[in-house]
Amino acid sequence: MLQVNEVTLRRWADRGLIRSFRTPGGHRRFALEDLHALTEKAQSTPASGPTSGSLADAALRHIRRRLNQRTVAQQPWYEHIPDSDRTRLRLFGYRLLALASDFVTGHGRRQQLLTEARSIGEEYGAEASRLGLPVEHATQAFAFFRNGLVEGLQEAASHEDTPADVYRTWRHVNTITDEVFQGITRSYDRRFAARKLPPP
Repeated sequence: MLQVNEVTLRRWADRGLIRSFRTPGGHRRFALEDLHALTEKAQSTPASGPTSGSLADAALRHIRRRLNQRTVAQQPWYEHIPDSDRTRLRLFGYRLLALASDFVTGHGRRQQLLTEARSIGEEYGAEASRLGLPVEHATQAFAFFRNGLVEGLQEAASHEDTPADVYRTWRHVNTITDEVFQGITRSYDRRFAARKLPPP
């Protein structure tokens, strides 16, 4: 329903973004209405996604403003995504923003977050490939959201942050999004290998 893996859902529950219940055996259970509510929020507006933290919030605001600009709506990568599939792809964006925020603020295990980032990239690449997006358009879409994260740093930075603090955050964002990009390229490589086509 949410198009996320179990690790992501557990992290959202740990951070209070969605309720969970424990069985006597220690397993997590989620209420169906909570899952429906989360998907409805994702469909209604980018600002309602399951993210938290000043970086993610600032990036969401920046990305939302950019998506409302006519120049972005006319970009080939955006025009070729059907309206019915944009909500699904938006969920990948939410996951990336939440993951980047966790990585920057030190929530969660570093290696686990990097592994999840690559998984997000692979899932996004598979979905973009399914939609028939060429590698160029998939990369442009990824760059758009990555730039939104980087530019969101400026909005999220406080007056108390030193240049070293801002640089460290920028490096963290690049590290986590590099993993996503590698996942995208790996997914496309698999596609071309399966079809026995030369890579683009």
